[in-house]
Amino acid sequence: MQTAAADEAVAIVGMACRFAPDLLSAEDFWRFLVEGDSTVSDMPDKRWKAYASSHPKATTALRETVLKGSFLDDIEGFDADFFGISPREADFLDPQQRFMLELTWEALADAGIPPLSLRGGQTGVYAAANSNDYGRRLLEDIPLTGAYAVNGTTFYGIANRVSYFLDLRGPSMAVDTACAGSLTALHLARGGLLSGEIPLAVVGGLNIMSTPALNVALNGAGAMSPDGRSKAFDRDADGYGRGEGAGVVVLKRLSDARRDGNPVLAVVRGSGVFQDGRSDGMMAPNGSAQEHMLREVYERAGIAPATVDYVEAHGTGTPSGDGEELTALARVLGTGRPDDRPCLIGSVKPNIGHIEGGSGVAGVIKTVLAMRHGRIPRSLHGAPHDGIDWDGSGLRLVDEVVPWPSTGSARPRRAGVSSYGVGGTISHVLLEQDVDAGSGAARSADRPAPGRATVFPLSAASAAGLRGLAAKVADWVEEHPDASLASVGHTLALRRSHLAQRGAVAADSPEALVEGLRDLAEERTGQSAVSDRAAADDSGVTWVFSGHGAQWTGMGRRLLTEEPVFARAVDALAEPFREVLGWTPREVLTDGRTWSASHVQALTFAVQAGLIEVWRDRGLTPSAVIGHSVGEIAACVAAGVLDRDDAARFACRRASALTRLEGRGAMAMVGLAFEEARTRLEGVVGVEAAISAAPESTVVSGGAAEVERVTAAWREEGIWVREVDSDIAFHSAQTEEVVAEVEVAARQLTPRPASVPLYSTAMADPRSDASRDGAYWAANLRRPVRFSEAVAAALEDGHRLFLELSSHPVVAHSIREVVLKLGIEDAVVVGSLRRDTDDRAELLTNLARLYCAGAGIDWSRDHAPGRRCPCPRRRGSTVRSGSSPRTAPTVAPAAATTPSATVSSVDG
Repeated sequence: MQTAAADEAVAIVGMACRFAPDLLSAEDFWRFLVEGDSTVSDMPDKRWKAYASSHPKATTALRETVLKGSFLDDIEGFDADFFGISPREADFLDPQQRFMLELTWEALADAGIPPLSLRGGQTGVYAAANSNDYGRRLLEDIPLTGAYAVNGTTFYGIANRVSYFLDLRGPSMAVDTACAGSLTALHLARGGLLSGEIPLAVVGGLNIMSTPALNVALNGAGAMSPDGRSKAFDRDADGYGRGEGAGVVVLKRLSDARRDGNPVLAVVRGSGVFQDGRSDGMMAPNGSAQEHMLREVYERAGIAPATVDYVEAHGTGTPSGDGEELTALARVLGTGRPDDRPCLIGSVKPNIGHIEGGSGVAGVIKTVLAMRHGRIPRSLHGAPHDGIDWDGSGLRLVDEVVPWPSTGSARPRRAGVSSYGVGGTISHVLLEQDVDAGSGAARSADRPAPGRATVFPLSAASAAGLRGLAAKVADWVEEHPDASLASVGHTLALRRSHLAQRGAVAADSPEALVEGLRDLAEERTGQSAVSDRAAADDSGVTWVFSGHGAQWTGMGRRLLTEEPVFARAVDALAEPFREVLGWTPREVLTDGRTWSASHVQALTFAVQAGLIEVWRDRGLTPSAVIGHSVGEIAACVAAGVLDRDDAARFACRRASALTRLEGRGAMAMVGLAFEEARTRLEGVVGVEAAISAAPESTVVSGGAAEVERVTAAWREEGIWVREVDSDIAFHSAQTEEVVAEVEVAARQLTPRPASVPLYSTAMADPRSDASRDGAYWAANLRRPVRFSEAVAAALEDGHRLFLELSSHPVVAHSIREVVLKLGIEDAVVVGSLRRDTDDRAELLTNLARLYCAGAGIDWSRDHAPGRRCPCPRRRGSTVRSGSSPRTAPTVAPAAATTPSATVSSVDG
């Protein structure tokens, strides 16, 4: 455990929220606050009707109870599949657990932290709630309860559910200090961060009213406002109105946030949790204790209270509670201030109701938004509370949207947030604006955008979720024309977890990106937009280097002009090519001359050497390597066995030797298994089974006349035959004329052990670790190519993604035949380039296909520039889950008979 520096602070790096009635994001919440809205409605029938009819006494109690408040439109919608939860288990989950799961994911995404990247780490989860209506009701419904209720109905499950889903190993706890709960949770999380116990914390606060039972109790205690409205600091304050909602913030040490490029939304400079002690009653406020708390928090933080611009107060709207709070604020934060600079105060409860366990985090989110926007929303009220001398208090109740008081360069914007619990716990948090212009997010913002087309990845848990997300991101890009394309890519690629349902768009402009996203949204896929479901996450890719036959005039030309790493790799081969062959790869690739078979052999290596660098530059590395015939040379370079320049010289010397065989041979692929073809050719002079291409495909090689005679006879038998574009009889007796020369050339190589599994196609055992020395390369030229066996070995060893590195896919079909023969359903094969197409467009499409198949791609190669931007996040396919058990208990709730005594000074 590493303790933070003494002057370390904690940053809020991400936020997410849900508030009544349908405020589903911080952006929605802010607009709602600025417009000065408030919402109060009747408790939905499905929450209370079953209770009202369950017993005559319950009917009477509910008739006399306030059943108004701020209610969410939807507490039943839940994307259970996204979180790996069965529909049956989802019915037993307290809606507060569902909200905590969803908002944690969204808040982490807002922070630019891929949620699944936290697996196995020490992230802490702290969740505050003090109403478990759903759990109580479900457990009372004995015939319908079951095993899932053990974790689904409890407070601890709210935090533990998140830790389980994300596989987090840090502290995971539910916090119940009544209405002070979420600030208490924040205080605990801050302590864990500053002590070094945890590197990251998720803090949430929630309140869902699944039954009217607590309303009955609070009504009996005299705490409820008859109209369901919290009139904070209002002369007409008459109790509080309950509200539903949830908020989650993500905390990180400030230095870590800046290092990692997370957005610093605000800085937590101090916090404290205290107790009212003994007052006029356990539910009554204690102004002197509140004053003590405020002095302690600011003294410990080393911050003068008079420098605080704004306090988001508890302000429930109870007459005595508001009066005690105002008095404490005046004595601590209203003292020693200039007359023209009072401490502004307000409360969010008149807008969204009293969220109880989530009220503190709701206040934090409001305050952070106000600090960042530089405006403080109006605190809804009529005439101000008359229990304080406002003119002499040093306080001012915000009665309209006002600019945040100017602080100049002297200090950052500063605010306090308070929450007080009905049981006596009181808490306060001190927030500051982040004024470090060199924060991680700001530093990365100035990095230049990529100067090339690239792939933009997108993912969701379901096909419907992917379509919805693609449409939302397209809308956002269109609505934000000034947004950096680099930042969009950075956010999608590096600041999101990559889920199973994937889409990818190749684009080089905002217009092209939007077009591709619209295609994904409408399920139109092609070259610019690709979609698939990944069979595995971050799977390795087997690189396959094909041999002769992929060549075409014009191959690689666009890569030479538009992919600098390809051009550098090809041009780096100029010296060894000129030394041995008298020409350079660039000259031959660009001049359009007719190529001989020996030209093709050398150019095959040159193009493959360039593709190695292109794919690495695009974030791909091989998990295994297979080389086919001459492709084994580049395969050994990719596997770290051979130095590239040495391999280039060898490839050129091998090609030069083969010029002596040009025009004498022929090759053809036939529809026969290798062993059957070899058996048929026993006793046939001049033709051999040369390549085991696939389970039912073999390439035969030999003299041109002999090959023509044999294949003509097989055609008459109904065996399919396809000529191979080669006038050299590779892997036949004709090559014996040059084998010795090739072996001598290979002796100048210095082979090393492979850095990844390297499957041989020259040896009978594809897993052979034979040194790639002179004897090996002699076998590579003369012996049959056992390609089918090498692919089968890779598949048997668990490899499922195959990438052919060639200028045209010539062995991809053979790989697919092996896959089919073995009955494997989750293998994917893609190429690199394709004959007579746009090189770069084809390459990017294949990168997109690999991503959608689940390939592990280092997106920082393309998307490190830019910064996190607020483009849309997860879009789940929401299903309906029960928000309450199917029936009400058959006996009246205990709260149906309440004591006649009331407590008029409830504050919580």
